[in-house]
Amino acid sequence: MFYDLNIPLPEVAGKPNGRLSGHEWAQIAQTIERARELGYSIVALNQTIHGRLMPEHLQIWQSVPQFANSQLSWTSVRVADTKDGIPRGEIRVLRRLTAVISDATQGHSLSGALASEYDLVAVRPTSEKTLLAACNGTWEAVDMVALDMGSRWGFLAKQKIVAQALALGVSFEVAYQPALESARQQWVCNTSNIVRVTRGRGMVWTSGARQPLELRTPYDIANLGDALQLNGDLSKRAISANARAVLIHAFTRTGTLRAVASIH
Repeated sequence: MFYDLNIPLPEVAGKPNGRLSGHEWAQIAQTIERARELGYSIVALNQTIHGRLMPEHLQIWQSVPQFANSQLSWTSVRVADTKDGIPRGEIRVLRRLTAVISDATQGHSLSGALASEYDLVAVRPTSEKTLLAACNGTWEAVDMVALDMGSRWGFLAKQKIVAQALALGVSFEVAYQPALESARQQWVCNTSNIVRVTRGRGMVWTSGARQPLELRTPYDIANLGDALQLNGDLSKRAISANARAVLIHAFTRTGTLRAVASIH
């Protein structure tokens, strides 16, 4: 089973009481449908916020339309007699939160009930200090670290810090969308760093695709590892078993069944 845990919502969706237009939802629907056609079974809509999580950030999810050939994790009931709880020919859609954290105190807003409304929670640290907080368990509601793969970080993802996260079951995301644009050289540098410090353990490939044409097949993504000196099996696990492990981590954290309709 293949996963893409990063179908981004437009930037406005990360604002309190944000709203998307019908055209924007239609574009997202096309991207989800394309992911289904390419062989993905589970995708996550990614809402990115800056700073503290507030109740108003959840308003956007009340306006999500029902997408064709899909199950929304927060509205559908698991069908017990179908494989992995997903009817044949359908794709399961999860809710993901990514919090861009510039101050370590902002991360504490992820420890409350609001964060448990999401199927998985990622953080994007902007400094070594906030990276350390994301990795050492300071913020309990962290399932994945999502560094900006298309930009210079201004700090190093040191192996000692990353090892703390991996020991806690926190994964590291590598979104490939920046490699499709002008940031390819920076993406290769950043991704090589993640591959080096994780050795492929706890690494998760995602698309970050904002439109259908930016999606690639699971096998194309698995082959990315060849150029980065990542073992082929480890690269494939980064879009299958490792992604599943993110959802298991979220399940053990929240105690909800939404994120793990496929985990049995």
